[in-house]
Amino acid sequence: MSQYVVCPKCGTRIKAGRAHCLRCLADLPAPDQPIIPPIWESLGLSRQQQMLVVGAASVLAIALMVLIWRTAPESVDETVQPVVAAASARPAAAPPQPEAEPASAPAVVAPSASPKSAAVVDANRTGASEYARGNLDASRTAYEQALAAKPDDAETLNNLGQVLVRLNKPGDAIPRFERAIELMPEKSAFHFNLGFAAAQLNQWDRAIAAYRDALKLFPTDYATQYNLAMALHKKGDERGAIPEFEKAIALAPGEASFHLSLGMSLERLGRTADAVREYRTYLEMDPSSADAGRLKEHVVTLAARGEGKSSAS
Repeated sequence: MSQYVVCPKCGTRIKAGRAHCLRCLADLPAPDQPIIPPIWESLGLSRQQQMLVVGAASVLAIALMVLIWRTAPESVDETVQPVVAAASARPAAAPPQPEAEPASAPAVVAPSASPKSAAVVDANRTGASEYARGNLDASRTAYEQALAAKPDDAETLNNLGQVLVRLNKPGDAIPRFERAIELMPEKSAFHFNLGFAAAQLNQWDRAIAAYRDALKLFPTDYATQYNLAMALHKKGDERGAIPEFEKAIALAPGEASFHLSLGMSLERLGRTADAVREYRTYLEMDPSSADAGRLKEHVVTLAARGEGKSSAS
Protein backbone atom coordinates (compact mmCIF):
# COMPACT_ATOMS: atom_id res chain seq x y z
CA MET A 1 0.00 0.00 0.00
CA SER A 2 1.32 3.45 -0.89
CA GLN A 3 2.39 5.77 1.92
CA TYR A 4 0.77 8.72 0.12
CA VAL A 5 -2.30 9.37 -2.00
CA VAL A 6 -2.76 12.15 -4.54
CA CYS A 7 -5.71 14.54 -4.26
CA PRO A 8 -7.77 14.19 -7.48
CA LYS A 9 -8.77 17.87 -7.35
CA CYS A 10 -5.59 19.83 -6.62
CA GLY A 11 -2.85 17.26 -7.15
CA THR A 12 -1.46 17.47 -3.63
CA ARG A 13 0.33 14.40 -2.18
CA ILE A 14 -1.29 13.57 1.17
CA LYS A 15 -0.14 11.06 3.77
CA ALA A 16 -2.24 7.89 3.42
CA GLY A 17 -5.09 7.36 5.86
CA ARG A 18 -6.76 10.78 5.62
CA ALA A 19 -10.33 11.08 4.36
CA HIS A 20 -10.04 14.63 3.00
CA CYS A 21 -7.36 16.76 1.36
CA LEU A 22 -5.78 19.13 3.90
CA ARG A 23 -5.69 21.90 1.32
CA CYS A 24 -8.85 21.84 -0.83
CA LEU A 25 -10.90 19.50 1.45
CA ALA A 26 -11.79 17.19 -1.46
CA ASP A 27 -12.52 13.53 -0.67
CA LEU A 28 -9.36 11.44 -0.96
CA PRO A 29 -9.22 8.00 -2.63
CA ALA A 30 -7.96 4.89 -0.92
CA PRO A 31 -4.14 4.51 -1.22
CA ASP A 32 -4.43 1.93 -4.01
CA GLN A 33 -7.37 3.56 -5.80
CA PRO A 34 -6.45 4.98 -9.23
CA ILE A 35 -6.56 8.76 -9.60
CA ILE A 36 -8.59 10.30 -12.40
CA PRO A 37 -7.32 13.86 -12.93
CA PRO A 38 -9.85 16.70 -13.31
CA ILE A 39 -10.94 17.19 -16.91
CA TRP A 40 -9.71 20.79 -16.89
CA GLU A 41 -6.17 19.61 -16.11
CA SER A 42 -6.23 17.06 -18.94
CA LEU A 43 -7.40 19.71 -21.40
CA GLY A 44 -5.04 22.42 -20.14
CA LEU A 45 -7.76 25.08 -19.99
CA SER A 46 -7.52 28.38 -18.14
CA ARG A 47 -10.24 29.52 -15.73
CA GLN A 48 -11.77 31.76 -18.42
CA GLN A 49 -11.69 28.94 -20.94
CA GLN A 50 -13.32 26.64 -18.38
CA MET A 51 -16.25 29.03 -17.98
CA LEU A 52 -16.62 29.36 -21.76
CA VAL A 53 -16.74 25.58 -22.06
CA VAL A 54 -19.35 25.36 -19.30
CA GLY A 55 -21.46 28.03 -21.02
CA ALA A 56 -21.17 26.38 -24.41
CA ALA A 57 -22.07 23.01 -22.91
CA SER A 58 -25.16 24.51 -21.31
CA VAL A 59 -26.32 26.07 -24.60
CA LEU A 60 -25.69 22.80 -26.41
CA ALA A 61 -27.64 20.87 -23.78
CA ILE A 62 -30.63 23.21 -24.14
CA ALA A 63 -30.52 22.99 -27.93
CA LEU A 64 -30.35 19.21 -27.73
CA MET A 65 -33.35 19.08 -25.40
CA VAL A 66 -35.35 21.25 -27.80
CA LEU A 67 -34.37 19.01 -30.71
CA ILE A 68 -35.36 15.87 -28.79
CA TRP A 69 -38.70 17.41 -27.84
CA ARG A 70 -39.44 18.44 -31.44
CA THR A 71 -38.53 15.07 -32.97
CA ALA A 72 -39.72 12.66 -30.27
CA PRO A 73 -42.74 10.46 -31.08
CA GLU A 74 -46.01 11.72 -29.63
CA SER A 75 -46.52 8.43 -27.82
CA VAL A 76 -43.39 8.96 -25.70
CA ASP A 77 -43.99 10.85 -22.47
CA GLU A 78 -40.52 11.50 -21.05
CA THR A 79 -38.90 14.50 -19.40
CA VAL A 80 -35.33 15.34 -20.35
CA GLN A 81 -33.41 16.70 -17.35
CA PRO A 82 -30.65 19.26 -18.03
CA VAL A 83 -27.14 18.44 -16.90
CA VAL A 84 -25.17 21.12 -15.05
CA ALA A 85 -21.40 21.05 -15.51
CA ALA A 86 -19.41 21.76 -12.34
CA ALA A 87 -16.51 24.21 -12.48
CA SER A 88 -13.17 23.03 -11.10
CA ALA A 89 -11.97 24.48 -7.79
CA ARG A 90 -8.82 26.61 -7.81
CA PRO A 91 -5.80 24.43 -7.07
CA ALA A 92 -3.86 25.36 -3.96
CA ALA A 93 -0.55 24.42 -2.48
CA ALA A 94 0.32 21.28 -0.58
CA PRO A 95 0.03 20.09 3.03
CA PRO A 96 2.71 19.34 5.60
CA GLN A 97 4.11 16.12 7.23
CA PRO A 98 6.77 16.98 8.05
CA GLU A 99 7.09 19.42 5.17
CA ALA A 100 4.51 19.90 2.46
CA GLU A 101 4.89 18.26 -0.90
CA PRO A 102 5.14 20.40 -4.06
CA ALA A 103 2.23 22.74 -4.49
CA SER A 104 0.30 20.90 -7.18
CA ALA A 105 0.54 18.22 -9.79
CA PRO A 106 2.26 19.38 -12.98
CA ALA A 107 -0.02 21.62 -15.02
CA VAL A 108 -0.75 21.37 -18.72
CA VAL A 109 0.14 24.41 -20.81
CA ALA A 110 -2.82 25.93 -22.69
CA PRO A 111 -3.09 25.16 -26.45
CA SER A 112 -1.82 27.57 -29.12
CA ALA A 113 -2.20 27.86 -32.89
CA SER A 114 1.58 27.71 -33.46
CA PRO A 115 2.88 24.25 -34.51
CA LYS A 116 5.87 24.71 -32.22
CA SER A 117 3.62 25.65 -29.31
CA ALA A 118 1.36 22.69 -30.13
CA ALA A 119 4.36 20.40 -29.72
CA VAL A 120 5.03 21.99 -26.33
CA VAL A 121 1.42 21.39 -25.31
CA ASP A 122 1.59 17.75 -26.39
CA ALA A 123 4.85 17.22 -24.50
CA ASN A 124 3.37 18.82 -21.36
CA ARG A 125 0.30 16.64 -21.57
CA THR A 126 2.49 13.59 -21.85
CA GLY A 127 4.57 14.80 -18.91
CA ALA A 128 1.50 15.35 -16.73
CA SER A 129 0.01 12.00 -17.72
CA GLU A 130 3.20 10.10 -16.96
CA TYR A 131 3.61 12.00 -13.67
CA ALA A 132 0.11 10.97 -12.60
CA ARG A 133 0.95 7.34 -13.40
CA GLY A 134 4.16 7.52 -11.40
CA ASN A 135 6.38 7.16 -14.49
CA LEU A 136 8.76 9.90 -13.40
CA ASP A 137 11.55 9.23 -15.89
CA ALA A 138 9.10 9.38 -18.80
CA SER A 139 7.57 12.53 -17.33
CA ARG A 140 10.99 14.13 -17.04
CA THR A 141 11.80 13.29 -20.68
CA ALA A 142 8.54 14.82 -21.87
CA TYR A 143 9.09 18.07 -19.99
CA GLU A 144 12.67 18.30 -21.20
CA GLN A 145 11.40 17.93 -24.76
CA ALA A 146 8.90 20.72 -24.14
CA LEU A 147 11.65 22.99 -22.82
CA ALA A 148 13.87 22.19 -25.81
CA ALA A 149 11.14 23.67 -27.99
CA LYS A 150 10.28 26.53 -25.62
CA PRO A 151 13.05 27.11 -23.05
CA ASP A 152 11.36 29.99 -21.21
CA ASP A 153 7.98 28.44 -20.48
CA ALA A 154 7.50 29.05 -16.76
CA GLU A 155 4.90 26.34 -16.16
CA THR A 156 7.03 23.71 -17.88
CA LEU A 157 10.08 24.74 -15.87
CA ASN A 158 8.06 24.40 -12.67
CA ASN A 159 6.65 21.04 -13.78
CA LEU A 160 10.10 19.67 -14.55
CA GLY A 161 11.33 20.95 -11.20
CA GLN A 162 8.60 19.01 -9.40
CA VAL A 163 9.51 15.82 -11.24
CA LEU A 164 13.18 16.28 -10.34
CA VAL A 165 12.28 16.70 -6.67
CA ARG A 166 10.29 13.46 -6.83
CA LEU A 167 13.35 11.84 -8.41
CA ASN A 168 15.42 12.96 -5.38
CA LYS A 169 17.27 15.55 -7.42
CA PRO A 170 16.34 18.78 -5.58
CA GLY A 171 19.65 20.39 -6.55
CA ASP A 172 18.74 20.00 -10.22
CA ALA A 173 15.22 21.25 -9.54
CA ILE A 174 16.21 24.52 -7.86
CA PRO A 175 17.51 26.29 -11.03
CA ARG A 176 14.25 25.38 -12.80
CA PHE A 177 12.14 26.87 -10.02
CA GLU A 178 14.32 29.98 -9.88
CA ARG A 179 13.97 30.54 -13.63
CA ALA A 180 10.20 29.98 -13.43
CA ILE A 181 10.04 32.63 -10.70
CA GLU A 182 12.03 35.06 -12.84
CA LEU A 183 9.47 34.60 -15.61
CA MET A 184 6.34 34.58 -13.39
CA PRO A 185 7.19 36.05 -9.95
CA GLU A 186 3.51 36.33 -9.03
CA LYS A 187 3.01 32.54 -8.78
CA SER A 188 3.10 31.53 -5.12
CA ALA A 189 3.38 27.85 -6.02
CA PHE A 190 6.74 28.44 -7.72
CA HIS A 191 8.15 30.05 -4.56
CA PHE A 192 6.70 27.23 -2.45
CA ASN A 193 8.30 24.57 -4.64
CA LEU A 194 11.65 26.36 -4.47
CA GLY A 195 11.40 26.40 -0.68
CA PHE A 196 10.51 22.71 -0.58
CA ALA A 197 13.46 21.78 -2.81
CA ALA A 198 15.87 23.85 -0.71
CA ALA A 199 14.55 22.17 2.44
CA GLN A 200 15.43 18.75 1.00
CA LEU A 201 19.04 19.96 0.88
CA ASN A 202 18.89 21.43 4.42
CA GLN A 203 19.37 24.89 2.94
CA TRP A 204 17.22 26.44 5.62
CA ASP A 205 17.89 30.13 4.94
CA ARG A 206 17.03 29.64 1.29
CA ALA A 207 13.90 27.66 2.16
CA ILE A 208 12.78 30.25 4.72
CA ALA A 209 13.17 33.09 2.21
CA ALA A 210 11.22 31.19 -0.46
CA TYR A 211 8.37 30.31 1.92
CA ARG A 212 8.14 33.93 3.05
CA ASP A 213 7.91 35.03 -0.59
CA ALA A 214 5.15 32.48 -1.19
CA LEU A 215 3.22 33.74 1.85
CA LYS A 216 3.36 37.33 0.58
CA LEU A 217 1.41 36.12 -2.45
CA PHE A 218 -0.82 33.61 -0.61
CA PRO A 219 -0.97 34.64 3.08
CA THR A 220 -3.77 32.24 4.04
CA ASP A 221 -1.95 29.15 2.82
CA TYR A 222 -1.48 27.18 6.01
CA ALA A 223 0.75 24.56 4.37
CA THR A 224 3.31 27.21 3.41
CA GLN A 225 2.93 28.77 6.86
CA TYR A 226 3.64 25.42 8.50
CA ASN A 227 6.61 24.73 6.25
CA LEU A 228 8.06 28.12 7.13
CA ALA A 229 7.76 27.28 10.82
CA MET A 230 9.34 23.86 10.25
CA ALA A 231 12.25 25.38 8.33
CA LEU A 232 12.90 27.77 11.23
CA HIS A 233 12.63 24.84 13.66
CA LYS A 234 15.08 22.74 11.61
CA LYS A 235 17.46 25.69 11.48
CA GLY A 236 17.33 25.84 15.28
CA ASP A 237 15.53 29.19 15.48
CA GLU A 238 12.83 28.14 17.95
CA ARG A 239 11.97 31.72 18.94
CA GLY A 240 11.24 32.44 15.30
CA ALA A 241 9.44 29.13 14.73
CA ILE A 242 6.95 29.34 17.61
CA PRO A 243 4.91 32.34 16.35
CA GLU A 244 4.92 30.84 12.86
CA PHE A 245 3.55 27.54 14.19
CA GLU A 246 0.88 29.51 16.05
CA LYS A 247 -0.11 31.22 12.80
CA ALA A 248 -0.37 27.84 11.08
CA ILE A 249 -2.63 26.56 13.87
CA ALA A 250 -4.83 29.64 13.52
CA LEU A 251 -5.15 28.95 9.78
CA ALA A 252 -5.80 25.20 10.22
CA PRO A 253 -7.00 24.54 13.78
CA GLY A 254 -8.02 20.97 12.92
CA GLU A 255 -4.51 19.80 12.03
CA ALA A 256 -3.22 17.88 15.05
CA SER A 257 0.40 17.61 13.88
CA PHE A 258 0.81 21.40 14.10
CA HIS A 259 0.38 21.17 17.88
CA LEU A 260 2.97 18.40 18.09
CA SER A 261 5.51 20.49 16.18
CA LEU A 262 4.78 23.57 18.30
CA GLY A 263 5.24 21.47 21.43
CA MET A 264 8.69 20.38 20.26
CA SER A 265 9.82 23.98 19.76
CA LEU A 266 8.41 25.01 23.14
CA GLU A 267 10.19 22.13 24.86
CA ARG A 268 13.51 23.08 23.26
CA LEU A 269 13.17 26.55 24.79
CA GLY A 270 12.47 25.06 28.22
CA ARG A 271 8.81 26.07 28.20
CA THR A 272 7.82 22.69 29.59
CA ALA A 273 4.28 23.50 30.74
CA ASP A 274 3.43 25.03 27.38
CA ALA A 275 4.95 22.04 25.59
CA VAL A 276 2.91 19.62 27.72
CA ARG A 277 -0.24 21.57 26.85
CA GLU A 278 0.45 21.27 23.12
CA TYR A 279 1.37 17.58 23.37
CA ARG A 280 -1.88 16.87 25.21
CA THR A 281 -3.84 18.77 22.61
CA TYR A 282 -2.20 16.66 19.91
CA LEU A 283 -3.06 13.44 21.76
CA GLU A 284 -6.67 14.55 22.22
CA MET A 285 -6.99 15.35 18.52
CA ASP A 286 -5.19 12.23 17.27
CA PRO A 287 -5.32 9.58 20.04
CA SER A 288 -4.63 6.69 17.65
CA SER A 289 -1.44 8.12 16.16
CA ALA A 290 1.54 5.79 15.85
CA ASP A 291 3.55 7.81 18.35
CA ALA A 292 0.74 8.26 20.90
CA GLY A 293 2.04 5.71 23.42
CA ARG A 294 5.59 7.03 23.43
CA LEU A 295 4.40 10.64 23.62
CA LYS A 296 2.10 9.90 26.56
CA GLU A 297 5.07 8.54 28.50
CA HIS A 298 7.08 11.62 27.60
CA VAL A 299 4.29 13.92 28.76
CA VAL A 300 4.13 12.12 32.10
CA THR A 301 7.88 12.56 32.51
CA LEU A 302 7.75 16.26 31.66
CA ALA A 303 4.80 16.92 33.95
CA ALA A 304 6.52 15.09 36.81
CA ARG A 305 9.52 17.35 36.60
CA GLY A 306 7.43 20.27 37.71
CA GLU A 307 9.60 22.58 35.68
CA GLY A 308 6.86 23.98 33.64
CA LYS A 309 6.00 27.50 34.11
CA SER A 310 5.02 29.34 30.97
CA SER A 311 7.47 32.02 30.00
CA ALA A 312 6.94 35.00 27.80
CA SER A 313 10.13 34.39 25.85
